[in-house]
Amino acid sequence: MRISTRTIRGNTTRLLYQSCERSVLPNTSLASTSRSTNHLVLTPTTTPRSDFPSRFSTRHHSTSNSSSAHEIITIPDISTKDTYDIIIIGAANAGLALTCALLDKPSLRDTTRVLLLDGGSLDRVRSWDGTGEWENRVSSLTAENVQWLRDIGVWKYIIQGRTCPVQEMIVWANPTPNATPTLHFPPLDHPMAHMTENMNLQQALFRRIDELGSKTVDVREGPAGRVGEMRLGEGGRWVGLKLGGDQWVRGSVVVGADGPNSPVRKFSGIDSYAHGYDTHALVATLQHAPPSLYGNHTAMQRFLPTGPLAFLPLSPTASTLVWSTRPAHAAAYKRLAADTLAEVVNAGFTLQEDTLARLNEQILRADEAGLPLAREQVISMMPLEQSTGDSPSPPPITGIHGPSVASFPLRLSHADSYLGTRTVLVGDAAHTVHPLAGQGLNMGLADVRSLSNTWDRARRLGGDLGGATDLLPYPRERWPANQLLLSTTDALHHVFRNRAGPINWARGMGLEVINELGPIKKLLMGGAGADVGAGAGAEKAAKGGWPMAAASGLEGWLGFKGAVGLAAGMAGEVAKTGLRKAADALERR
Repeated sequence: MRISTRTIRGNTTRLLYQSCERSVLPNTSLASTSRSTNHLVLTPTTTPRSDFPSRFSTRHHSTSNSSSAHEIITIPDISTKDTYDIIIIGAANAGLALTCALLDKPSLRDTTRVLLLDGGSLDRVRSWDGTGEWENRVSSLTAENVQWLRDIGVWKYIIQGRTCPVQEMIVWANPTPNATPTLHFPPLDHPMAHMTENMNLQQALFRRIDELGSKTVDVREGPAGRVGEMRLGEGGRWVGLKLGGDQWVRGSVVVGADGPNSPVRKFSGIDSYAHGYDTHALVATLQHAPPSLYGNHTAMQRFLPTGPLAFLPLSPTASTLVWSTRPAHAAAYKRLAADTLAEVVNAGFTLQEDTLARLNEQILRADEAGLPLAREQVISMMPLEQSTGDSPSPPPITGIHGPSVASFPLRLSHADSYLGTRTVLVGDAAHTVHPLAGQGLNMGLADVRSLSNTWDRARRLGGDLGGATDLLPYPRERWPANQLLLSTTDALHHVFRNRAGPINWARGMGLEVINELGPIKKLLMGGAGADVGAGAGAEKAAKGGWPMAAASGLEGWLGFKGAVGLAAGMAGEVAKTGLRKAADALERR
């Protein structure tokens, strides 16, 4: 195909990178297509969403043949020293993990030049020693991803005092906290996940890069790592990037690990489906007494009509809170004093839903009046008898680290393709997910594993690291797996927040059925990456685990409810009894 040399005057590709995944990126303008004698500027054009198979290939871009005023734009000569095989933009979780994964491959470690760019300073990552207060940016790492981090030599650098093994998990969605059913995932012979601060993971990844990558990996940060312009090189065989100080570099392929507002995705002309949830996630570090003699190793999640409320262990006396709720609630909670918010969190886990709703109304009214409630006022609104006995609730929250309280909007997004012309997307640049399943970081690590394996095969076979044909296995593996998990998590969000009578019944039945079938629960935990196993890690971790199966089960029960009508309650009791017997028989086998 012959590329036109004309361009609309003044439209060069200007992409301002702030701190990549560390900050919200501004909207960027996209360039028109232009070529001088030797170089061309790529203009991505928005194309209609393609059918499913084409999402596994590169996006094809149209070019301008306008006779309008035009200018010739050239790329200065780029030295061999500034020429790389792979350029990774974004030095947060996905970008650092991909760099480590490449260094772990013998076929790539000594033969592939890698440039890692970040527009912010990495000094904090280098110096982080885990001695300060707990941070509110915390993630769950599945057992499979922990094993992978061990395999590539990263886990030895994790500061173990700042990570907590999760041995079991309890999930419930009932109007009354001590009502059944609950979904209990019991301990395995190893932790099903580890909770750790994002900074702990990043410093470990960075130290591993320092250990292995001195010969083949360059890291540029701050102004020197900030991308101001991107252009596709001659014949579409490379991409040129203009960095701070007007220095140009070029790479055979550019990886966008640059967050949900990815300029690399925009440069590539890749469309993205997205919608918001009208929900904000409130995060904070909780303080409490040790819950029992066995330590703080149980993750808990209660689904409320406004969204899930999660308690995730960090240490014997600290845990992290992720409370997905309405934006107005999140804003009002943030304006409460720390001791008042602690009581509200206790209420979230222990009060009946209607009582909690009345408390929230009072909190909103007081906040609108500019007089946030005090701790004593919140306590006075609570009934004397709260959740007791066998109800699944965390230890009483005694305090909250004030600076840790923050909130952010939740949204789902998925790129139509992971490949552009000489560009690849990973992690949040490709997809964002509701945190209810705790799979956001794990999806990104699965992307990294798949892409590094794809490049390993391409290098061993003498392929082109940036060529569409050689890159194709990556989106073929990851796009459908991610889409399945995204759609399932989205469905669960809506099913669990709905309190209509039939859905309440169906949801309860679905949870109780799954909870009664021990072998099924073990299978779900394996699918969610809780079981290291001997299978293909990335594929198994991508299946979505309990969220996927729970959604399918709930849909089935909803259909059953519609078929049998109001008499289903009695039939359900019979069904549950039979399932318990079946579960007992399976356990004996």
